[in-house]
Amino acid sequence: MKKFASSTIRLCAMVAFVLLLGSCQRPTEYPQDEWSGWRSYAGSPDSSQYSSLKQINRENVSDLEVAWTFATGSANHRSTPIVIDDVMYVVANGGVTALDAATGEQKWFAADSVAPSVRGLAYWRSDDGVDQRLLVTKDHYLQALDATTGDLVSSFGNNGRVDLRVGLGRDPETITRIASRTPGRVFENLLIVGSAMGDETYDAPPGDIRAYDVRSGELVWTFHTIPHPAEPGYETWPPEAWKTVGAANAWSTMSVDEQRGIIYVPTGAPSYHFFGGDRAGDNLYANSLIALDARTGKRLWHFQAIHHDVWDYDLALAPKLLTVKRNGKEIDAVALAGKHGFLFVFDRVTGEPVFPIEERPVPQSDVPGEYTSPTQPFPVVVPPFARLTLTENDLSPYADPAEKNALAQRIRLARNDGLFTPPSFQGSVSAPGSRGGAQHGNGAVIPNAGLFYLAVVESPTIPKLELRRTLTAEYYLNSGASEIYASSCKMCHGARGEGRPPLFPNIAGIADRLADGDFLAVVKQGRGRMAALPNIPDSQIPALLNYVDQLDGAHSAAEQNTVSDVSDVSDENLRYRSGYHHFFTQNGLLGAPPWSNLVAYDLNEGKILWQKPYGDVSQLAEKGIVGTGSLFPTNSLTATAGGLLFSTTRDRKIRAWDRETGEVLWSADLPADPGGIPAIYQVKGRQYVVATATRGNSEQHAYVAFTLSREIQ
Repeated sequence: MKKFASSTIRLCAMVAFVLLLGSCQRPTEYPQDEWSGWRSYAGSPDSSQYSSLKQINRENVSDLEVAWTFATGSANHRSTPIVIDDVMYVVANGGVTALDAATGEQKWFAADSVAPSVRGLAYWRSDDGVDQRLLVTKDHYLQALDATTGDLVSSFGNNGRVDLRVGLGRDPETITRIASRTPGRVFENLLIVGSAMGDETYDAPPGDIRAYDVRSGELVWTFHTIPHPAEPGYETWPPEAWKTVGAANAWSTMSVDEQRGIIYVPTGAPSYHFFGGDRAGDNLYANSLIALDARTGKRLWHFQAIHHDVWDYDLALAPKLLTVKRNGKEIDAVALAGKHGFLFVFDRVTGEPVFPIEERPVPQSDVPGEYTSPTQPFPVVVPPFARLTLTENDLSPYADPAEKNALAQRIRLARNDGLFTPPSFQGSVSAPGSRGGAQHGNGAVIPNAGLFYLAVVESPTIPKLELRRTLTAEYYLNSGASEIYASSCKMCHGARGEGRPPLFPNIAGIADRLADGDFLAVVKQGRGRMAALPNIPDSQIPALLNYVDQLDGAHSAAEQNTVSDVSDVSDENLRYRSGYHHFFTQNGLLGAPPWSNLVAYDLNEGKILWQKPYGDVSQLAEKGIVGTGSLFPTNSLTATAGGLLFSTTRDRKIRAWDRETGEVLWSADLPADPGGIPAIYQVKGRQYVVATATRGNSEQHAYVAFTLSREIQ
C-alpha cells in the first residue's frame, strides 16, 4: 500500500494564500477582547481554555470563597457553562437553564430540551443583537432555542430541529446515535458540527464534518472524512470503504481562527477501532488534524497523526491556537496533543511543522487479514508527555499482592513491543492506552506566550482480540441470555458484571438501579461509552436483564490470563473484537502512580518546563498517601493571565496552581465529582471561577461559583 510522502502533510498553498489576502475582519458583535469572557465552549472559539482576566491572581487567590451554588439534580453530565453579558447558560435538571451570572438565580428553564450527557452549548446572535440562539443536541437532533426564553425556534429546520441522521449516505433508520455531546463551533452564520455515533462497532456511520445555516438549519457544506471517489485521500482506503466503513469522526472540540476563517478539526479512529482488515490503507482523514475553510469546507491542509489506527488513539483534545517565537520569528501556530503521548506543532496557515517530524518503523500485526502501517510519525524535538511502555516492574505498589501477581502474569503473556504494538490474540500492551495521554478538555495555553499546559492521563491497557460473530437479529433471537452477554457485554463489563469503574460500571444487581424500560432504552440506544445494540429483539431483553441482575460482580484479574481461541476462522460472519481492557486494581490503576500529571511546555523551545502529580485518589489520600495523581481527569483545566491554572479532579477538589512553578496555591472541596471545564468570567466588576460538580454518586450535583470576598475588592 503506497504511503503518503515523507511528512503526511498536504498543503493547499494557493487557497491559504488567498485566505491571507482576503482574510475577514474579526466578528464585531463581541466588543471585549477574545479571552476576557466565556462566550464559547472551552472559553473561546480557539479552544485556548484561557482567560485574560487577572483580578484573581497569585497574590489573592487564597481569599477565594463560594459566591453561589446552583443545584443540577442527580443526573451525571460534563457540561461547561457559557456566559453572554450577565447571563450564564447551563445544562441542568434535564434541560437548559439561564442563570444570573452574578447570583446564580434562575431566569428561565427549558425542560427536556437537551441530551443530559452533552458537554455544553453553542451560542449565536445576529449582527443587530435581536436574534439570539442556543444550539443544542438531543437524541439525533440538532435544535435551536431562543436564548431569551428557551423556546424552540420554529423557523430553524423542521419546527426547531434538524435530523443529523440525514445526508450521511446511509439509511437514517439504521443510525442509532449520531449527535456529538461536544457542541459545534459557530462561525459567522454557520454552525459546524462533528458527530459521535457509538463508533465501537463495525457498522458505524461515517464521521462527516457538516456546516448548517444557523438561521434556517439548512446544510451548507460537508467534508467527507472517509473520502468519496475522486476526492483526495480516496486511494488510502479500499474502493468501497466510503459506503461501508464508519467513524473517522470529530467527537472532540474543534477550534476556529476567526480572523482567517479556518476551522481545525481533530478526528478519531475509523470503525472498527481494534481491527482494520476491512479498511486496508492509511485511512485518511481518520486520526488527523484537518484545516478547513470555515465558509466552504474546502481542505487547506492536513496532518495524520496515526496511520491505520488499531489502538483507538482518537485525537481527543482540541487543537490549541497560540503564537510561538522561533529563531526570532513569531509564528501563529496550532498545537496537537494525542492520546499516544506526542505533541505536534504546526504553522496554522501552511501546515508546515514548527518542529521536525519523521516517519519511523513500528511493530507489525500478526493477525490474519490485518494491515498495519510500516511507519508512524514521531516528533523529533518535542519530548513525549506520557509513559510509552509498561512492564511487570511498573505495576502499582498499592495493588493487592494476588491482584498484582495476576496482572504481572497478564503482562508476561501479552505481546509487548513498545508504542504501537498492534492488538493480538494473546493481548497487547498499550501505553499510554486508549483512555490515556491527552484527553478531552485537559489542555490550556497562554496564547501569546507559547505556553501549553496539559493534564496527562496514564492508563495502560491490554486489548485482546477475540472472534465474534456478526451480531444480527437472527443471532440474538437464537441465543440464550448468557451467550448474548458474553458476545455483547462481557468485553467491557467483565465476566461477572464487575465492570472497570470509573469507566465501565459494575452492572451486577442492576435491576435495583434500572427499571425494565430504562434497561431496554440503554441497550437499544446506547449511553455514554456504550454502543447501541439495536439488533437485540425486545423479547430477549427481560432474560438479559435477569441474567445481568444475578451476576455476582466479583473482581478477578486472573480471568483475563487467557489467549483467544482463533483456530476456526472459516465462518464469514466471524469478526475480531476486543474490549478496552482497562485494568483497575482495588486502589487505583494497573501502572505505578502518578496516574495523572500536570505538564508545562514551552513551545517556543519545544521543551518541558515542569511536571507535577495532578491531584490525588480519595481512598488513598484518606490513608495519608498523596501525590498519586487523580484517576481519569477530563474537562479539567483553565489558564489565566493572573498567573494561575485552575483544575478540577475526581478527588472532588478545585485547585489553583502557580503556572510558573506548578505549586498549588489554593484548593477547595466540591460536593461531587467534577464534569466540565472550569469557566472564568467577570460580571459587574467581579471575577468568578465556576466549577461543574455534576458527576459521580452524589445527590449534591451543582455548579459552584467562587469569587474574592468583598473586603478584598
